[in-house]
Amino acid sequence: MAQLIQEKLDIDTLSILYPELDTIEVKVTVFPNSTMKFEPQFPKDSVAYDTIKIDSILHARLVDFPKVNPALKRGIPVKTQFILPVILKAKEKK
Repeated sequence: MAQLIQEKLDIDTLSILYPELDTIEVKVTVFPNSTMKFEPQFPKDSVAYDTIKIDSILHARLVDFPKVNPALKRGIPVKTQFILPVILKAKEKK
């Protein structure tokens, strides 16, 4: 899943807009009905970044994911949350 998120974000200009930002932690929530929600987790001192802009870029790019089955607890689908570190690769011009 982390690789798929990285591939979707490689298309965008996050690494160009914020070259000092090399990793974003994304909280992924998988709901019992198999829907997913992505929330970027910023450090407390993240005033240097336009968090609203980064959040909107993430939501625009992280669509059309393959279906993910929710976790099961005693045979019942439950909500699951985890944090994925997503590495932003800076593209070098040759």
